[in-house]
Amino acid sequence: MLSAGGRLSPGVAGEDGSAALRRGLMAAIMLAALVLVFVDSKLVTGAAVAALVLYLALARRQFGFGTWVPVLMALVGLAAALWRGVEASVLWQGADRMLFLAALIAMLGTLRSAAAIAPEVHRAGLFVTGQPASRRYLAMTGGGHLFGVLINFGGLALLLDLAKRSMDSAAAAELPPEAREARLRRMTMAVVRGFSLISLWSPFGFATNAILISVPGLSYASFGPLGFAMSFVFIAIGWLFDFLDGRRFRRLGLPRPSPPPGSWTGAAALVGHVLALGTAVFLLHEVTPLSFQQGLICAVPCYALLWAAAATRQAPGGPASGVAEAARTTWGRLGGLGSEVGVFASAGFLPVVLLALIPAEELRAVISGLGLGPVALACGISLSIFGLALIGVNPIVVASVLGAIASQLNVPGLSDTAIALAITGGWTAVIGLSPFITTLVICSAIVGRSTSTIGLRWNGAYCLAILTVWSLMLAGLMLGGLI
Repeated sequence: MLSAGGRLSPGVAGEDGSAALRRGLMAAIMLAALVLVFVDSKLVTGAAVAALVLYLALARRQFGFGTWVPVLMALVGLAAALWRGVEASVLWQGADRMLFLAALIAMLGTLRSAAAIAPEVHRAGLFVTGQPASRRYLAMTGGGHLFGVLINFGGLALLLDLAKRSMDSAAAAELPPEAREARLRRMTMAVVRGFSLISLWSPFGFATNAILISVPGLSYASFGPLGFAMSFVFIAIGWLFDFLDGRRFRRLGLPRPSPPPGSWTGAAALVGHVLALGTAVFLLHEVTPLSFQQGLICAVPCYALLWAAAATRQAPGGPASGVAEAARTTWGRLGGLGSEVGVFASAGFLPVVLLALIPAEELRAVISGLGLGPVALACGISLSIFGLALIGVNPIVVASVLGAIASQLNVPGLSDTAIALAITGGWTAVIGLSPFITTLVICSAIVGRSTSTIGLRWNGAYCLAILTVWSLMLAGLMLGGLI
C-alpha cells in the first residue's frame, strides 16, 4: 500500500509486532469518531486523542517527508498554543477536527475493501481500458474520475494496473517501441487527469471535506456544482492534449482494441454506486440534524458493508462471506495508515490552533497595506497550494490552514465561495504534477516511470493550462460579482 507521504507502507505480513496494536488503536479512533457524531464527550475525545498519538508514534517509520512536515508543524503549533495560553476550548475543537479527519481516511478504506470483491469493478476496468484509441482517453479519464470518486486511491491503482497489463498483450507487443511508450503515456495521463478532477467537486473527496471543515458555514452547494461543471471543461482540455499527442500514430494503421462484451454493465453499476452513496449522504444531511461531514462518516461504512454483501450474494458463503472478507481486508489495512493519518490529523488540528495564534486584525491591516484585492488574494491561495505542493507540503495542510485564515479575515469581496474555489483549483492542478503527491507515487510504482517524468514531463503543460483556465474563471466570477 502506498502512503500519502510517498513511501511504501509495510504490508500486513511483513509488519512488526506493533501491527495488531496499531489496528486496534485505529479501530478505536474510528469508533470514537462515530460516537462523537452523536455525543459531545470530552472523555471520549481525550481517550481517542491518546489512541491517535500512540498510533502515530508506533507508525512513525511509515512517515515520509510529506508526513513529517505537517506533523512537526502541528507539534510546533501545539507548543506555541500552550505557551501563549490559548483557551482549552480551542484545543478541544482542534482535537475534534483532528479525530474526524483521521477517522475519515480509514472509513473511506471500507469502500475500497468492498470494491475489491465486487465483480462490477473489474468489468468496469476492462471496459475502460479496452476502448479503441478514438474513445480511449475519454473512457479512461471518465474511469479514473469515477473510480476515484468511489474508492479513491484504490480505484487509481486498479485502473493503472489494468492499463499496464494491457501493454503485455499480444497486440500491444506488435506495436513499434515509440507507439508502445506513447500508448502507455496516454493511458496513464488519462487516468491521472480523471482522478485529479475529484478535487473539484466530489463530496467524498479529501479536498471537499478539508474545505467544509476549515470554512465553517460554507455550503457544498455553493462550490461543488460549479466544480462538477468545470470538470467537463478540463476533460475537454485533456482530450485536446491527447489528440495532439496521438496525431502522428493515426496513419500507422495500428490494431484497434475493443472491450469485452457486456463489460459496459460494470461501468454502469459504478455510476449507480456513486449516485446511491451520494444520495444517502445528502439525505442524512437533509432529514437529520447531522452535518454533511457527519452524514458522510456514518454513511460510508454502512454502504460498504451493504455493497460487500450484495457483491457476494451468489457466492458459496453468501452475503455473510462478503461482509467478513471486506471486514478482514479493512482490518488488515488499519495498521499501515500511519502516513495518511499523520497528514490528515495535522490538517485538522493546525488551522484551529493557528487561528487562535494569529492576530486577525493585524494580519488584515497588513494585507490592506499591501494593496492586494480579493482577486489577487484568491489567486494567491491557489498559487500557494500549487507551489508548496511542488516542494512537498501536502495540499490538504495548506488548504486547511489558508482556508481557515482567509475565512476569518473577512476581506471585503473575498467570499467563502471564492476561497473554496481558489483551493479546489490549486489542488486539482497540482496533484497530477508534484513528484511528492501520493497520486504520482502510486502511478510511478505501477507504470515503472519516475514521478518527475510522469508529473513534470508528461503532465506539466496540462496542469499549467488548467490552473490558468481556473484562475481566469475565478477572477471573472469575482469581478462580475457572481461569487
